[in-house]
Parts: sequence; structure tokens; C-alpha cells
Amino acid sequence: MSFSLGNLFFGKNKYICVCCKKRLDKDTAHKYIENIGVCKDCFSSFSISSPASPYKGRGYVKYIMSPFEYTGKLRDAFLKYKFDNCYSYAPLFALLMEDYIKSYNIWTDFDFIVPMPLHEKRFKERGYNQSELIAEYIGKITGLPVRTDLIYRIKNTQKQSLVYGNDKLHNVEKAFSCTENLKNKSIIIFDDICTTGLTLSSCSKALHKAGAENICALTFAIHEQKKLPIIEY
Repeated sequence: MSFSLGNLFFGKNKYICVCCKKRLDKDTAHKYIENIGVCKDCFSSFSISSPASPYKGRGYVKYIMSPFEYTGKLRDAFLKYKFDNCYSYAPLFALLMEDYIKSYNIWTDFDFIVPMPLHEKRFKERGYNQSELIAEYIGKITGLPVRTDLIYRIKNTQKQSLVYGNDKLHNVEKAFSCTENLKNKSIIIFDDICTTGLTLSSCSKALHKAGAENICALTFAIHEQKKLPIIEY
């Protein structure tokens, strides 16, 4: 018989909702993985994008796919993931994206997923790349290989949330560099949150310069006040 400290502490049929922090029975969960999940009540409060309804991109990003608006309980849970060492949330967040991802029939058109890189200094401070962790699971859902070796952040930019106006553009300008020729490649950039789309745009510029022909983006959430127009893909 296998023994699990998790089952001993939480109970075999219990989980903790990452949004409301309640210990609940698993039949109350919208989604769960092992001992964490999102309960149906919290999920019902999320602002959800319509299936297969991307947003217009910026720069060389043709369009941005994003299943949630970055607000409310979802935002609070994601901040815990990103800044409080709750990296175990990564597979759960990918699972929350699964239905939206499967609403698109585009994945065979792309060669690979490229997670948004962190600068080396930021990575050392945080200890993990929040986008890369989720992207690993997105790769399993889409069947696309995840390449973490194609693009580097060569400029230690300030957090975009701390920069205002035109300085946002200058902050991420020329921040990325590619490591190989990407001629005729089709790429999905995965980032955690889309606020203005400027970081994605800057990253896409480096990919395009290296030869990438078709570039789109997928993010966990998009800022509710910064959403770009919905388009047909």
C-alpha cells in the first residue's frame, strides 16, 4: 500500500483552492491536480475569453490568444504563483487553459513554443521562470516542442508595471536576441500576462529578424483594461 503525506494531511478526497484557500472536497472543484485546484465558485468569478477568439497583436505578433482577464481572484492567485514561490501552481494553470487551447485548430501550423525568457539576474532573484514552467505543460496539451534555447533577454528591463507612458516602449526595446536561424519557422510565444503587448512585440521583432515567418502569442491572462481588439483568426 502506498503512503502519501499529502493524503494524510489533506485527506484523500480533499484539495486546497488556490483562490479562496479553502480546504474542500474534490467534487466541488472546477479543476484540480493532486492537492490543489480551483473550486467551482471561484472559477465562476473569472472573466473568461470566448473560445477561439484571439486579440489583435502588436509588432510581428499576428494575434494573441488569452483565456482569462487578469483581474479578481485569478489575479491574486497568479501573483502568489509568480512572486511567492508557489511554482507548484504551474500545471494547474496550464490545465485551466486546456479547454480554451483546444478550441483552436492551429497547433499543427506551428513548429514550437518559445516561453518568454527572464534576464539572468531576474531568474536568480526569483529562482524560476513562471512562463517557462507553464509552457512545459502547454507543450503537452498542444503537442508542440517547447524551446527554451532560442531567445535570450539581453537587457535587464524594469518591470513594465513600474514604467509609464512612452517609457514602456523604450524599456523593452532591443531586449531580446535569438540564438539560431529561424527561417520559415512558425512560432508561438508564451508569456504569463499580456498588459500592453509591448514585451511580446519586442520579442517577436527579434524572432522575425532571425527569420521567423509566422509569429503568434499565447498568454495565461490579458489585462482587462489593455485588451486589444478581438479578431478572426
